This record gives sequence, C-alpha cells and structure tokens, in this order.
Amino acid sequence: MATNLDFSHTVKQSLSRTLAIGIATGLCLAALTGCSMPFTNQSAGASDSDTAAGSGSNTTDNLTIDANAKKFVSCLTGKGFEAQATASPGVPDKNGKMKTPTAKNMVMLRMLDANGQPVEAADNGMSVNTDSTTQQMYANSMFTSIDYGTVWVAFKDSTALAGSPYESKRQDYADCEAKNPNFAQPAQDLSQTPTYSEADKQATLDFAKNAREKGFSWVADPTGNEPTTILIPKTVSEDELRRFFKECPVGDAHITYGFDGTPDDFGYDYTKVMDEAMGVVS
Repeated sequence: MATNLDFSHTVKQSLSRTLAIGIATGLCLAALTGCSMPFTNQSAGASDSDTAAGSGSNTTDNLTIDANAKKFVSCLTGKGFEAQATASPGVPDKNGKMKTPTAKNMVMLRMLDANGQPVEAADNGMSVNTDSTTQQMYANSMFTSIDYGTVWVAFKDSTALAGSPYESKRQDYADCEAKNPNFAQPAQDLSQTPTYSEADKQATLDFAKNAREKGFSWVADPTGNEPTTILIPKTVSEDELRRFFKECPVGDAHITYGFDGTPDDFGYDYTKVMDEAMGVVS
C-alpha cells in the first residue's frame, strides 16, 4: 500500500535550494527538472516564478512578520512551544505565474519525534531524517519545511494536533487560537487543485513508454488524479533506481516521481539516490 501522507515541504539553506515534496497516493517527489514543484537552484536575478516560499532567498528571509501571526507565535512560545512564522507557499495566479509572498503569515512548530525530541534534517539538508512511525504521527499536518537544518511543521488548527507528539498540548494551542481570533493559517494556499495540460499528460505517457522500451517494465502509465506522476514500486532495487534515473532523464517534461512506500519499506533511502541524480552534494 502506498504511503498516504500530506508531507509537503520546502528546504531553506545557505545554497538557496528548494525541494517541494507532496504526498497523495504515494510519496511523490519532484522529478529532476521542469516540475510544477521543482528542485530549484536559486540564483541572483531569479524571476518571481522561480522563487518559492521558504526557499532561503532574500525575498522570503527579509519579509516582515504578519501582525496576527506574530501575536500567535508569542502566545505559543509563552506556553512552551518552539514556534516561528514563515511565508506560506506561493500559489499560481490565473495566468499560472507563482505569486510572490508578501509577509510571513504561516505559523509553524518545531517537528518532534515520538520521544519528543526535535527532528533534524538529513546530512544532505534536503530530506527529513526520521522514521516512518514519526512521519505517520504528522498525517494531519498541512506543511513541513526544512529551515537551515531544522524541521518545522504547520497545523491548520488545534484539532490537527491529534495523534502528533503535540497532542498533550492541544488545549494550550486552542487557548492561543481563542486569544488570537484574527489569526488563521493560510490553508487555502495549500489546497489548490492541480491542473494538468494535455501536453504534460501525453509527455508522461511517452516517457513511460520509452522507459519500458529501455527495459524498465515496471514503469506503468499514470492513472487516476495524478496523470503526470510515475509511480515507483517497492520491488525496484537501489541499483535499478540509479540506472533508471541515468537512462531515463525527464528533460523538459513536467513529470513527478511517486514512491509506493517509505524509505523503510524500500530498504534504502531513495531520496539520497535522487539527490545524487540531481547532483546534490551532501
């Protein structure tokens, strides 16, 4: 069974890289290039559409904190939470261009493991260094980000803390909500229904067909509501995955990869294999 989590995250570090991960029917990672939520190496002079919230660029680091978010953070920290405000993920306008965030309006808590200890980023700084048990505890979270090696998670409201390491502090969180009625997480920015062009759908079908012709018989045509996602089954070994990434580059196609389970299920860390394919140096 595919992992069914909503574990979207961005990465913020000195190299200003951004990796967005969304999980629906499986763990879906942005493919090597051209994705709607791409791994982006930010550089000076990047356009607005190249800058994602939480990317570590000056655009978001220097934003002011929304007044209501600031009050909410103050209340949470006063009750013992480690909290911070950050810019919510950008969303496309009617023309498909990503809107540049104007303020830090999302409040996030430090991600904790099952023992209540802070979760750290992996050595490569591009993935969360935790097991599947801890990930399952954040099934109700709405957004996760890696901020210079520390991992943060956002919840829509106090009810979403159920089942998480913060469950015992749900009432404290609810008290802060009651004291700050003008604050609300920008959840609408995180629930946009993705759209797929016919060209992208056809490009994914062509990619799958070409991969099968190269001997990767396990590459199936996408089905369901993710027509541009190539699902990688747990039967694919680490060596096979490396060969697949090498022999089947996506080029300019808007394709994402999905993994039918967690790294524990696969028996190896496929995020590291992807990092190597992307040329990321840990």
